[in-house]
Amino acid sequence: IKATNDSTIKEIILNDGTIYKSKTIIIATGSKPRKLGVLGEEAYAGKGVAYCAICDGPFYTGEDVIVAGGGNSAVEAAIDLSKIASKVTIVHRSDFRADQILIDQVEKLENVEIKLNTQINEVIGEKFMTGINVVDKSNNNEYTIPAAGIFVEIGYLPNSSPFKGVLELNDKDEIVVNKYGETSIKGVYAAGDVTDTPFKQIIISAGEGAKCALSANDYLKKI
Repeated sequence: IKATNDSTIKEIILNDGTIYKSKTIIIATGSKPRKLGVLGEEAYAGKGVAYCAICDGPFYTGEDVIVAGGGNSAVEAAIDLSKIASKVTIVHRSDFRADQILIDQVEKLENVEIKLNTQINEVIGEKFMTGINVVDKSNNNEYTIPAAGIFVEIGYLPNSSPFKGVLELNDKDEIVVNKYGETSIKGVYAAGDVTDTPFKQIIISAGEGAKCALSANDYLKKI
């Protein structure tokens, strides 16, 4: 993207050299889940490996599942899954980073087991995932945790790299927007998971997109 606050016409330059010119731009490039980067993760994606507990949790009703992660999103996912899964095992390579109020809640749940300082080495299975191989970092003991699914809840990476050095990003590389969806450059808007708007949900992103469209329309009327 090539744009400044004093430029009426903005340019979007594609990898193949194609250039699009416009008075306004709405960025909705979304985000991608941060992955574990272990053996079997790609092979069992959609066959046990999932990245959204709210979206895919109901498929594992009555099953044993695993949540990978130790932050708020992981603990919240475990709490939600505990209501439908037979057993939930939280696996995290270090200590919890979640808020204490969430930790207190999850520790009270009878069907949730917590394994901290435990490294995931591999997702295993046959046609579908059947478990994960892990190592206890305190004693180097390797063992297998059986499960029908694993929910990777270690954060998301906003697809904002094309806009670095052009738009204001926060420390998470999310595009900073105001309540109108405006970025740091006039006429450039952003919506959805690529922004610093809280609560990454489809319905929220759709609403933010509509807001940006209305804001862009108002902007065009004024220039």
